[in-house]
Parts: sequence; structure tokens; C-alpha cells
Amino acid sequence: MSPHKQLGPKVLSSAPVVRRRRGASIPRLAQAAGASMALVAILVWSWSGSAGAASGSLVTAGPVAPVSAPGGSFLRDAHGRVVLMHGVDLMYKLPPYEIVTSGTGVNVLTNAEAASIASDGFDVVRLGIFWKGLEPGTAAMNDPAICTPGKPKVAGPGQFDAKIFDAYMTKLEQTISLLARHGIYSLVDMHQDSMNEVFAGEGFPNWAVCTDGITPVAYRNVAAWGVNQIDAGMAQAQGHFWANDVVGNLQGAYDQIWAKIASRLANNPWVIGYDPFNEPFSPSILLHTDQNAAFDAQVQCFYAGRAHPGQTQSGQRITDCPPDDPEDGVIPTIEHVDHRHAVFFEPDTTTSGPVPNHIGAMDFPRLVYNFHDYCPLHVPNGPEAPDYSQVCPPAEEQVFADSARDRANDASAAQPDGPAWFLTEFGATTDAADLGRMVADADADLVGWMYWQWLYYEDPTGSHDSGLWPAGPATSAQLYALSETYAQAIAGTPTAMTFDPSTAVFHLSYRVDRAVTAPTVIFVPVSRHYPDSYCTKVTGGRATSSAGATRLVVTNDPSASTVDVTVTPGACGS
Repeated sequence: MSPHKQLGPKVLSSAPVVRRRRGASIPRLAQAAGASMALVAILVWSWSGSAGAASGSLVTAGPVAPVSAPGGSFLRDAHGRVVLMHGVDLMYKLPPYEIVTSGTGVNVLTNAEAASIASDGFDVVRLGIFWKGLEPGTAAMNDPAICTPGKPKVAGPGQFDAKIFDAYMTKLEQTISLLARHGIYSLVDMHQDSMNEVFAGEGFPNWAVCTDGITPVAYRNVAAWGVNQIDAGMAQAQGHFWANDVVGNLQGAYDQIWAKIASRLANNPWVIGYDPFNEPFSPSILLHTDQNAAFDAQVQCFYAGRAHPGQTQSGQRITDCPPDDPEDGVIPTIEHVDHRHAVFFEPDTTTSGPVPNHIGAMDFPRLVYNFHDYCPLHVPNGPEAPDYSQVCPPAEEQVFADSARDRANDASAAQPDGPAWFLTEFGATTDAADLGRMVADADADLVGWMYWQWLYYEDPTGSHDSGLWPAGPATSAQLYALSETYAQAIAGTPTAMTFDPSTAVFHLSYRVDRAVTAPTVIFVPVSRHYPDSYCTKVTGGRATSSAGATRLVVTNDPSASTVDVTVTPGACGS
């Protein structure tokens, strides 16, 4: 969850606001209620030839694994269908830093809870993992053996414990499997906010925090937790990580833990990919004018590596990576051990505000441009500003516009049409009107999304009352906006998709892809929006699912070049 919201109008002034017409018929870029237990069969598929192995029931239940990012703006499933996923962020930022499937803690995901996620059409979660949980180590903050400035040691900090790592990963795999039983995919996200508990945050192990002896001053239980991001100790600790200029080789250790994670999950078809670092940040962005361009270059060097950092958004080759950064960054490190899953890389955290992004093209396959979108006026745990509803819509739309441009600019030899894009955080609010606007914006741009967040608990760096589970006073209104009719898998290239929650009218248009033989699958939230059933009208195809099904299945006509689908409430002819 982005910390910069406290900056308010100051952030807004840094970028021009462009209003766009919501629900435009052509975008800028041209779930599972009652999920069948048969979906579990996908877990044992071989990755090779899996498209031809799918049964008819699996094909009509939503996206079929593996979900991939071959290039271009859309994810694809095993049948080549365009995939538009909707989901939630699911993570636990307190010890043991993991969502588990057994026990009695707040962090336990039950079968009933997974079924509830699926029942509202959410077919993906951004599943949080934490470096501190994976590699806690025994060294303290500012340990001289790690934090002394100097050339990074190849051996690294010496804090890895295989037994701890294996136990953590085993529980992670159990959670992925439980979600899979309900038709829910996982994006594995290495999460951090404010680095570590000494800054009232989480993520980094104690041994990876090098403040040069400065004692952090942490503000806890405050309305806007991002105030901790400008701590002097935080500035030093972030600086050492991004420059990789201490003997403990912090980036090298980070890359190696990711190599172990990706190697472990490489053959899991219910993982759609990896988010290597949540919301990259440095206080230099806020403390000095125009510093996010320099910081973004550091982040890109971390992602790609010193040997091949790529280009900026303006097309300039990056030539000034920190001299002790690893030659191969976290992205090639992951892709070296996992040749199938996508890497969902993020720009720096201020871009969700919106502030211009400078991270540009990196020449790797299977990349996804992963962005967040929050109103700059939002206060995570405090009252919203009086002009929230006036200021937020254009700012939120600007983030979509900027992300669409940045995604296209990220074209490379490996992905000539640029990477796919995905909105992996928005919301963190009980304001259902704001959620409705955001979902409509995403529909207009034909981009998948994940709402922050699912779990309600005392999140140290989140919005406490915006969680959806257990249900609170605002949950029904939140889910009324978030649970919408939408196309999960499309047998062609979508050109428009809209849903109006006030009328429950849905429309989808797409160009037929004759190479795709599987049908289009549309999730329909019957219990929330269609208590008296619904009526489907199809031009260029026919509905083959039963009346009132939560999955509307559309088969293209053999001669059709385009298909239009409209869903309205009430039985046809009523």
C-alpha cells in the first residue's frame, strides 16, 4: 500500500491531469462462485501440452493454466484466450509474515474464506511473502560484518537457513493449493512497506537494515504511516540497499532468495508470476527536487542488473548503475531458474499519486508492467479530505493514462508490443463510490486488477478498516462495487467492456481470434446483482451455458469476425 498519500495536493501538482471519457468504446490499448473441484486436476498437469489436455468443464470455468505474458497488453491462458483477472491482495505483515492454512490465528486462510473470495468472482490474489520471514537470520541491525561500507562480498551476509526457508515455502505452497481448489491463481509478491519494524514497517530482515548508527524514530498508530518514510535512518538504510555498497551484498542476498523461491515454484501452474519488490522507495525522492529520475535509474539497475539495465522512458540508455550492483539483477535471476512465469515489475511508489515514471524498457521476456493507483488525498487511517470526491477522479484516471503510455514505451526486442499491464493495488478505502470509479476506469482500459486488501487486521502500514474479511459495516457496499460482471477469458481481442452497478447492465465487444477454439467465459455475480436472473443477448455467437449460471459461456459463430455480448437483469422477455 502506497505511503505517499499524505503528501496530498503537492504530489498532484507534479503532473498534468488529463480527463478521459469513462466507458469509452475503444480503449487506449487495442471467479469463481461454486468452483468445480475438478479444477484441482490442473495442479498435476505437465506444463507441456496442457492446453490440449483441458476438459470441457475446465475450459468453461475460467482461465486455464498456465496463465502467461507472451507480450502485448494482455495476459493469456493455455488456450490463447485474453485473460482479464479480478482479485484481492492477501498478506499478513506481522509474525510469522505469512498467510497459512492451519491454526487459529488471524492469518489463517480457511476453506470457507477461500470460497468466499471465489464467490465474488475474484480469480487471483496477490499473495504476500516477506524477506524477514524467508531469511530472518541472526545478525542485528547495523552488524559491522554486513553493514560496513565497502565492496560486497560474493559470499553475502551468511544469514540463510535452509530449514527456515523450507518451512516457510511449504506453508506458502499449501496456501497456493487451497486457493487453487477454488479456481484462484496466485501472484507471489515480495512485500515491504517502510522496510522494517524499526521504522514502524515490515519486510526487510533486521540484518539488512544499515542506518550507519542512526537510531530510527518510528511513529506508530498514526493516521498516515508514510511519515516514517522520511526518517534519517531510513534514508541511510534505503541508500545502502539501492547502491549495494556495504560488504554484506544486500542486493545479492535479495536476488538469491528470489532464485530459491522461483526455483521452488517454477512448475506450479497456479502461480501466474512474481512481484519482485513492492513499491520501491527512497527518501531522496521526497527530500530533493527531481530525484525520482535518478532513483528510478537505480531501481532499474536493481531489476535488470548492471550488465544490461535497459533504457529510460525517454529512450536513453542507462550507463550509470551503481558500480557494485550485481551484473544480473533480480529479473534475470528469476528468469534463469523459471522459464515460464511472468515477472510483474513495479515503478517507484510515487507513481501511484501520480508522479512521472522513468523506468523504461528492459529486454526480457514475460514482463508485466505492474502499477498501483491511489488518490493522493487518501489518509490510510484517518478521515478523508472534504474535496476527496472532486480531486480523486482526475488523479486516478491520470495514473491509468500514464501507465498505458509507460507500458507501450517499454517495448523491447523480447516484447516488441510491450509487456502486459496489471493494476495490483487500489482502494484501501471504504468509499464505495471511489471503488466504483476505479473499477470503471480499469474496465475502460481492459486491464485486470486487485483490490487492497482482503484481510481485516491491525495492518501496521495499511488501512485498517478497508479489509473485506471478516465483514465490516462497509463490506456489502464495497463488494457491490467490486464484484461485477466481467469477461474472465475471451476468445478474441476485447475492444470494450463496461458494467454499470446501478443497472447491472454489462456489455462486451471483441474481435474473434480464429486460432482460439475455447469459448469466452464471463463471470456473472448472480447473488449480488441479478437476484431475479439475467438475460443474455449475443451477436456473432451464442450463449451455451445454462440460464442463470454464474459463468456465462459464449461460443463464437464460425463466420463471425466480431462478437457483442449484453447482459441485463431479469429473465429474457420478463
